[in-house]
Amino acid sequence: MKTALSLEPNAEPYSISREELFNTVVNIVIHPHTVVTKADRNKAAAIFLAFSDYLDNYTQCQEDIGCWVDMSEATDFEGYVLSLLGRNPNFDPITAEELLK
Repeated sequence: MKTALSLEPNAEPYSISREELFNTVVNIVIHPHTVVTKADRNKAAAIFLAFSDYLDNYTQCQEDIGCWVDMSEATDFEGYVLSLLGRNPNFDPITAEELLK
């Protein structure tokens, strides 16, 4: 079972489905266990909804073009996590690649 997304700098846009992303979140929630409970799925759903609510604040829409997420520092989750890993004593010293294994 794949437990997390791998960092793929050459990945195509939209190369992962929502279902795959949700299952990745579920697997992260249950780790190191292998059995998924209803409570685990509910936690994963809550995480998904929190990100949805957050990203809604950065979604721009234009009638002729459609909608897109305004990429900014506020949506750079990888950069934020890396900054936490580098300076926060509440995290083990680890790289994003190691974290996603």
